[in-house]
Amino acid sequence: MRLDTPFVRLPLRVDAERLAAEVARFAESDWRPHPQGHKGNDALPLVARLGNPLDDGVSGPMLPTPQLARAPYLRQILTGLGSVIGRTRLMRIVGNGEATLHADTNYYWMQRVRVHIPVKTYPEVRFLCGGVELNMKPSEVWIFDTWREHNVLNPNPGTRIHLVIDTVGSAAFWEWVAAGERPFADPPTPATRPDKLIPFDPSVDPPLHTERLNFPVVMSPWEVECLFADLSSDLAQTNSADLAAEIQDLQWRFLREWRNVWAAHGPHPSGWPVYQRLIEGLDAALTPLADKLLLPNNTDAVEAVRQMVIRSALNPDLADAPATTIPATPKAVTMSARPAPQAPDLFDRPVFVVAAPRSGSTLVFETLARSPDFWTVGGESHEIIEDDTNLHPARGGWESNRLTAADATPEVVRTLRAAFRTRLIDRDERPLPPNAGPVRMLEKTPKNALRIPFLAAAFPDARFVYLHRDPRENVSSIIDAWRSGRFVTYPDLPGWSGLPWSLLLIPGWRELVGKPLREIAAAQWRSAHERIMADLSSLPRDRWMGLSYTEFLADSQAACEAVCRFADVRWDQTLPGELPLSRHTLTPPEPDKWKKNEGELSQVLPGLETVATDVKAFTSPTAPPPSGHAKPPAGGQPRTDPSKEPLRSVFTTSLPGLFKELGISLLVSTYQAGKLVVVREQDGKLNTHFRGMQGPMGLAVSGGRLAVGTKNHVWEFHDQPDVARKLEPVGKHDACFLPRAVHTSGDIRVHEIGWAGDELWLVNTRFSCLCTLDRMYSFVPRWRPQFVSALAPEDRCHLNGMCITGDPPRPKYVTCLGATDTAGGWRANKRDGGLLIDVDTHEVIARGLSMPHSPRLYDGKLWVLESGFGGVGYLDAGTGKMVQVAKLPGFTRGLDFVGPFAFVGLSQVRETASFSGLPITELPVEERRCGVWVVDIRRGETVGFLRFEEGVQEIFAVHALTGVLHPDVLVDDDEWLANSFILPDDALKEVAFGPPEE
Repeated sequence: MRLDTPFVRLPLRVDAERLAAEVARFAESDWRPHPQGHKGNDALPLVARLGNPLDDGVSGPMLPTPQLARAPYLRQILTGLGSVIGRTRLMRIVGNGEATLHADTNYYWMQRVRVHIPVKTYPEVRFLCGGVELNMKPSEVWIFDTWREHNVLNPNPGTRIHLVIDTVGSAAFWEWVAAGERPFADPPTPATRPDKLIPFDPSVDPPLHTERLNFPVVMSPWEVECLFADLSSDLAQTNSADLAAEIQDLQWRFLREWRNVWAAHGPHPSGWPVYQRLIEGLDAALTPLADKLLLPNNTDAVEAVRQMVIRSALNPDLADAPATTIPATPKAVTMSARPAPQAPDLFDRPVFVVAAPRSGSTLVFETLARSPDFWTVGGESHEIIEDDTNLHPARGGWESNRLTAADATPEVVRTLRAAFRTRLIDRDERPLPPNAGPVRMLEKTPKNALRIPFLAAAFPDARFVYLHRDPRENVSSIIDAWRSGRFVTYPDLPGWSGLPWSLLLIPGWRELVGKPLREIAAAQWRSAHERIMADLSSLPRDRWMGLSYTEFLADSQAACEAVCRFADVRWDQTLPGELPLSRHTLTPPEPDKWKKNEGELSQVLPGLETVATDVKAFTSPTAPPPSGHAKPPAGGQPRTDPSKEPLRSVFTTSLPGLFKELGISLLVSTYQAGKLVVVREQDGKLNTHFRGMQGPMGLAVSGGRLAVGTKNHVWEFHDQPDVARKLEPVGKHDACFLPRAVHTSGDIRVHEIGWAGDELWLVNTRFSCLCTLDRMYSFVPRWRPQFVSALAPEDRCHLNGMCITGDPPRPKYVTCLGATDTAGGWRANKRDGGLLIDVDTHEVIARGLSMPHSPRLYDGKLWVLESGFGGVGYLDAGTGKMVQVAKLPGFTRGLDFVGPFAFVGLSQVRETASFSGLPITELPVEERRCGVWVVDIRRGETVGFLRFEEGVQEIFAVHALTGVLHPDVLVDDDEWLANSFILPDDALKEVAFGPPEE
C-alpha cells in the first residue's frame, strides 16, 4: 500500500521475549521456501488461503494454518491489531543474506498495509525503503510503503525473523497509524501517544477474524477508475510523456468499455465472456509497450497495469467462495468449507513434450497432433510464455529459461491459460469454440526442459512425454542449428559474445563465453537432460513416460499409439512408412549424418557418457528383474530431508520395485553432510529419510543391533518392534532402532566397523590399527599391519576397509592406501599404492590398487572397490589380479550385496589434497555422481541408481537390511527415548500395565 512516508512505527509494543520463545518452538519442517523463491529466504505460513500452509495464493478466503493453532501469543498479537487479518507469515533471512530489492505492485497489496514485527534481529540488520533505511528493534511494530522499492539486508551471521501481517486495517488501526512515529517525514514526527502493550493472557483465546473477500469476481468500473487514477501520478513522473500518454489512453478506453458492459451485466456470469475479451484486448494492446517505460519505483509500467487490473479484474473462480467457520479455540483447528461452484477446467490433463533442443520434438509433436483429441497452438509456445514479462529470462537477470512452481502465481497462471485458450486449434486448424468444454492440449517447446515444475504447478494434472535422442545425433544437430542462424532466441543477450545465442538458455551460460561451439552444444544437451530427470522424479510415475527418438523413427505408428494410450486420447491414424519432414528440419535425415561433426563430437561426447547412461536407466520401464522374480514395477519420486533443505535425491524408476522384490531397505552414511540416510520403498516410490549425526562413517548390523561410528563416538542402537508399530503412519514400520549405548572413542577417524559375534571391531584409521572397545578405555588395539612400526595417531597407511567372515566370525581382510610408516605417508602414492591384506597371515594379497575400499567376501569371490577410478571388481584367486566388473561415475566407497546385485556408494569427490591426481578427478566434476548405484554383477550393468543432487557429495557406508522394508532410526527423539524401555524377562513379568495416559 502507498503511504505518505516510507516508514511508520505504530504506538504498539509486543512481549519480544515471549514472542521469540514461541517462534523458536516451531520445527524446521514447518518452514518452507520463500513464495517467490528468493535465495536465503524462507517462510512459515500462519494465515494462508483456506488455511493451507502450502498455498501461497492471495485470492480467496484466508484462514489460520495448523502452525498458528500451536502459537497462542501469535494469535493474541494478531487479534490485538483490531483488524481483519490477511495473509500472515514468519519471514526468515539467513545470516549474511538479504531479501530482494522489489516493489509490491500486486492488486492484493494495493489495498493492504504490511505490518512488520521483529522476532529475532540484530542492530546491524537494515530495512530499506524508498532510498532510506532503519533498524526495526524487538518489541516494535512497523508498517512501510510497499509501493516503493524495498529490501532487507542481514549482514549478521545469525538468521533474522520477522512476523509479517497483511491487513486492510480497521478505523482504530488507522488511528494508531495517524498517531505513529514517522522518522522520515518532512519534518520527522514522533509518536503522539504512548505505546500500548499487546500482552499475553493465558486465560483468554479471543476469536481471530480473517479475510473472506480480497479479490472481486468482477471489478467494478469505479474501482478500475481509482486504480488507473492512482497509476496516473506515477506515469506523470516517467521520462517519456508520449509513452505515458499512450498507456493512459489505452487505460481510459478500456475503462469506458468496461463501464458500458457493467451497465448491461454488472457482475453477473452473462457478462464474464465479454469482460474476458476486454481484458485480453487491453493486454494485447499494451504488449508492444512492455519494458519501455519504468515507473518511479523501477517497475515496468505495463507490468503494473497487468498486476493491478488485467490479472485481477475478473475472477470467476471466486464466485460464491467457500463458507468457512473459524473455531473459537484454534488449538484444535477445524474448518468446514462449502465448495464453490466453478466452471469445469478448460484444460484437461494437457500433455507437454519435454526434450533437449534438436531432439526431434517438432516431428514428434506434429505427428501426435494428428490425434482427433489433441488441441495445439499450431506450433511452439515461446512467445506465449515469454510475452508475460514475469516469465521472461530478462526478469530474472538473464539467468536462464528456468521456471519453478514459485513462478506460477495465480495471476501468471490465469494470464497463461487465457493466452493458450485464445490460440488453440484442432488438427484441422479450426479454432476453439467459445463454449468449448474441457480439451486435451498438446504442447512443446525445448525451453520447457527447464520449466517442468512451473508447468506442473500451472496445470496440476499435466502429463509429460520425455523425448530423448542419441547424444551423437542430438549434439551434432545443436551445432548445426547454431551455425544456421535460424534458431536464434536471444540475439542481444547481455554479456554474450560470438554467434548470437540460439536455442535453450541454460543455467551457467556465462561460463561458456569464448568456449568452442561444441562445448556450448554439449552443455545445452547435458543441462536439459539433468534438469528433466531431476524434475520428473518429483512427479508420480504415472504422470510421465519416456520416448526414444530412434524408436519413434523406427516405428512411428507404434510410438504414437503408445503415447496416446499413456495420455488417454484417441489415435485414428495409419501413418505412412516415411513421415514428412518437420517444419524445423535443416537437412533431410540420413544415416550417420552426425559424422560430419565427428571430429568435434569426439572431444565432448566422453564427458556426456554418464548423463547418457543416466537417461537410459531413468527412462527404462524396468530394470532387469531379480533372479527368479517377476519384473519390478516402475515408480519413483525424489525425497528431500524434511528438516533441512537442500538434500534432494533422484532415483531411477526401477528401484522401488527392486527394493520390494528383494525385501530390503538401505542404510547409507554421509559424514560430509552429517546424516544417516534410511532408504525405503513406500507406496511405489523411494523414500529417503535423513537422521542427523556428527560425521557418521562405518555401519554394522547384526540381528536387531545397529552400530554407527561417528566423529568421536560409537553408537549402538537396538531394534524395538513395539515402538516401530506405533510410529506414524501406524502399522507401516517394521523396525525402529533406538540408541542403547554410546562409547566415546575420541577422534580415531573410525572407518569401517563390523560385528564379530558379540564383539564390535573397528578400523581405527588414525592409529593405523584394528581395535575393539572397552568401557575403561577409548579403544583396545588388536591388530595392525606389520609395516606399521608403532601405535601413533598419524594415519600412517590410511587403513580403511575390513571384511569379517568365518565361523566364528573374525576380521579376515583389510584395505589400506599405502605400505607406509610415516605420518600421512600414503598420500605420496595414493593413485596406485593401495593394498589388500590378509589379517591372519599379514600377507599382501594384492598391490597397486587405486585407493581400495570395502573388501567383501561374497559368492565365493573377494570383492573390493578401486575408488580411485570408480571401479567395482574382485580378486582372481589364480592370478592375484583384479577383475573389473563395472566402472561407475564416482569415487566408489561403501558396498553390500543382495542376490545378484551390488549396492555401491558413490562420492562426488573434489580436487582436495586427499583426492587430487586420482583417475576419477579426470572426469569433470559435473559428471561425477554421489549416491548409491545398483550393479548386476552377472553382467556388470547398472540397473538403477539413487543420486543425491544437492547437499550430499560424499558417501561412506552402504548397508542393506534384508527382510526389513520400512525401518526408522531415532537419534534424538526425546519422547520415544523417554518412554521406551527394555527390561529383563523376569522384571517384565512384574510390570503392571495400567490404562493409557490421557
